[in-house]
Amino acid sequence: MSRQIPGGFEIKQARVVRRASGYFVMLSLQLNVSVPDTPISGHPRGLDLGFDKFVATSDNEQIARPRFLQTLQRELKLLQRRLKHKKKGSNNRHKLNQKIARIHQQITDTRKDWHFKLAHRMSDGVGMIFVEDIDFRSWARGMLSKHSADAGFGQFVNILQWVCFKRGVFFAKVDKDYTSQQCPECGTHTGKKRLDERIHSCPVCFFTASRDVAAAQVVRNRGLELISGLGHSLEVKQTVCGLDAAGTGGKVSLAGTGRSRKLKK
Repeated sequence: MSRQIPGGFEIKQARVVRRASGYFVMLSLQLNVSVPDTPISGHPRGLDLGFDKFVATSDNEQIARPRFLQTLQRELKLLQRRLKHKKKGSNNRHKLNQKIARIHQQITDTRKDWHFKLAHRMSDGVGMIFVEDIDFRSWARGMLSKHSADAGFGQFVNILQWVCFKRGVFFAKVDKDYTSQQCPECGTHTGKKRLDERIHSCPVCFFTASRDVAAAQVVRNRGLELISGLGHSLEVKQTVCGLDAAGTGGKVSLAGTGRSRKLKK
C-alpha cells in the first residue's frame, strides 16, 4: 500500500491494472461530504496552449514544449528494428516486447509528471485560471498528430482542472474562437495571422506583444467577462504593465488598459 486508507471512507471499487513495470491496484473510495464551491477571487491567469510554446500565460510567461518521445525515439527505433527479426512466440521476442513497453511507460510517466509539476506552477499565486474550450482530439489528426500526442494537451488540461480543485483555484473554460485575432487591449479584430507571424501588433491602439501572450490575455479577459455575466461579484486585483485592473459586479476592467466596458446581461 502506497498510503493508508483515510478513516470514514468506504471502498467502492478495486481495479487491477497491468503495466510494463508490474501490476497495480487502484481503489475508488466514497465519503458523503459537502464540498464547497471554489471561491471566485484573486489574480486571474489566462493560458494559451500551442505547438510553438506549450503554454503562454497572460502574465507574459512562455513555457517551451518538451519533446518526450523524441528523447528516446532513437532507442525505440533500434529495438523495433530488432523486433521484426525475432520469431513470433519466442522468448526473445517476448523479452524485447517488454523492453519496448517499459520505454513507452517511461515516456508516459515522464510526461505525466511534467504535467503535474507545470499545473502546480501555473496555480501558484493565482485565484482563477482560464483556458480555451478546445476538443484536442481534432489536434490529433493531420500533419501535427504526432507532436500533439507527444505533448498531451488534453491530459494537461484535465490535470490542471484537478489541481485547481485541490488547491482552491477557480477553473473555467472560455470560447476558443479568434483568440489570436483579437487585441487584448482594445478588443479590435486584427484579422487572421499566418503561422510565421509570432508578434501581435494592433493597428488601432498600437499594442505589441508576443502572439501567444496576447492570446492568453484575451482568454483571461473572456474569463472575467464570463464570471461577470454570471452575476458574480469580483474582487480581482492585478498588475499588468504597471497598471491596475479591477472588476466588480457587472462591470469588468480589461487588464492593462485602465478602460472599462459594461457587459450585456
